[in-house]
Amino acid sequence: MAKYFQNIPLQPENLRSLRDALIKEVLEDENLRQVVTIKKVRSGEPLAVLGEMDAVGHAGAGCNPTFDEIGIGNTVKRWALKAWEIALSICYTNLEDTIAEYCIKSGTEIGDLSGTDFMAIYLDLLATQMRRMVWRFAWFGDTAAQTITDGGVITNGTDITLMTANDGLFKKLFAIGAANASQVTAIAANSQTTYAAQKSAIRTAGTATTLIDTILMDANPMINANGEAALIMNKGLADALALDIKKTYKDIMPWEKIFDGVFVSSYGGVKVISVATWDYMVNTYENTGTKWNKPYRVVFANPKNLLVGCDAADPISDLDIWFNKDERTNKIYATGKLDTMVGLDDHVHLAY
Repeated sequence: MAKYFQNIPLQPENLRSLRDALIKEVLEDENLRQVVTIKKVRSGEPLAVLGEMDAVGHAGAGCNPTFDEIGIGNTVKRWALKAWEIALSICYTNLEDTIAEYCIKSGTEIGDLSGTDFMAIYLDLLATQMRRMVWRFAWFGDTAAQTITDGGVITNGTDITLMTANDGLFKKLFAIGAANASQVTAIAANSQTTYAAQKSAIRTAGTATTLIDTILMDANPMINANGEAALIMNKGLADALALDIKKTYKDIMPWEKIFDGVFVSSYGGVKVISVATWDYMVNTYENTGTKWNKPYRVVFANPKNLLVGCDAADPISDLDIWFNKDERTNKIYATGKLDTMVGLDDHVHLAY
C-alpha cells in the first residue's frame, strides 16, 4: 500500500491548512535551459554538424592561379529518442485514518480526489519529481546502468529503471573524455575513499582555483570563441571555488540568483553556473554509502553544444489526470520521448 500522510496524526489541532501541513523541504526547480539547449526533434532526424573550412591562402603565383576546391569538415548525428512514462494510481482508502481524510469527499463521490486539497498537494510534489526526472534523464541517464552490487555505479536499492530510459549527457561526455584524454582534467578529490576525504580534498587551499585555471588553459580555445561558453559545475565544487578565492586571494566571488536553484558568477571573465541538482543526483543515485561517484564535475562548453531532444516543445508537455469510475481510483499519466547529444565533440572540456 502506498504511503501518503501516515506519519501526520489524524488530529484536528494539527490542521490549520492541509497545504501548510506538508512539504518540509523540496528541491527548488533549476532551469534546465540555462545549461542545455532543448530541441523539438523526431527520432532518426539528422543533426548536421559543420566544422571548420579547410585553410585557404597560398603564396602568390602571378598569372593563371590554381583554383582549389576546399572542403568543410562535417558530420551527421541522428537522434534516437527513447520513451519514458509516468503512470500513477491513487485510491482514497489509502488516505483514511490520516490527516488527509479531512479533505476527501463523502458518499458516492468519496473515491474521486479531483479538486481536493490532497490532490493539489500531491500534484505540487509530483511536479517537483517530474522536474527532477527530466534532469535525471538529461544528465544521468544510462541505458546500461547497473547497481554497485552488479558492477555499476548506481546506489544499491535504486529502481534501475529510473536511470535506463535513455543515455544522458554525462554518459556521452565521459565517452568523449575516454576517447581523448586531452579534453579531461582530473579532479583528485573524486578518487578519495570517504565523503569526508572527498570534501576535505576539494577544499584544500589552492585546489579549486588551480583546477579551474587548468581547465581554462588546457581547453580548446574555440570552446569560448564567441564568449558564450560556461563553466558548468556542481554546487559543492562551486562553493569550494568561492571559498578558495576568499581564502587565497582575499576576494569575494559574487553569485547572482537567476532562477530558483540556479546561481551564476564569473571567473576570469568566463561564466560559472552552479548546479545543485547534480549534487542531489550524485548523492541519491551514485552513492556507495561511504563515498560518492565523481561528486565534483565540470563541463566547460557552450550550452548550445549540449543538446536535449524531445518529441514536443518541452520535455514534459502534458499530464492526464482522471477518475476511473469502474476502478474507483484516480489515475495520472504522462509520457514522452527524449534523447541527448553533444554537437561538436571537440568543443567540450571536462573535469571529473
